[in-house]
Amino acid sequence: MRLIATLLLLSITTGATAAVYKWVQPDGSIIYSDHPPQDNASPANLPPVQEIKIAPPPPSSPETTPDERAEKPRTTTYTNLAITEPTANSTIRSNGGQVSVKLDLEPPLQKGDSIAVVLDGKELGTGKGTTINLSNVARGDHSLRAVVRNAQGDTVIRSSTITFHLLRASARR
Repeated sequence: MRLIATLLLLSITTGATAAVYKWVQPDGSIIYSDHPPQDNASPANLPPVQEIKIAPPPPSSPETTPDERAEKPRTTTYTNLAITEPTANSTIRSNGGQVSVKLDLEPPLQKGDSIAVVLDGKELGTGKGTTINLSNVARGDHSLRAVVRNAQGDTVIRSSTITFHLLRASARR
């Protein structure tokens, strides 16, 4: 496999009409080069280099000014925001307090919008992903919900609040 990669590299770096020579060393190793160092070198027959043609990108739409973007009404509204993990009333066992939160958002997050996770009434920050990993969550019962906010900070859609239970090993006995 390394030999094929070397051959391809040689064929790419040398000119299209340059020859590649092959010869066998006294110890049996095979050498490829674009310059024959010995009289017993013969031209190697290599397959043609594969060409991949890339289609040109589609023409871009004319740029809009910030004022024009602000005037445009939102064409897509969110139809669903739900917490799929953890499930309502589920019990999670994690001594480190790690909780993986997975959201179902339809349609996908729009440009300029962000997702916030609210745990026990406190917002834990915003992001763009539908999978959020919480760490060092205290043991006990917790309420969880998610919200999507637009660029101005207005809530666009909110999930239902779920309750989950976290079990952690206690240092007390």
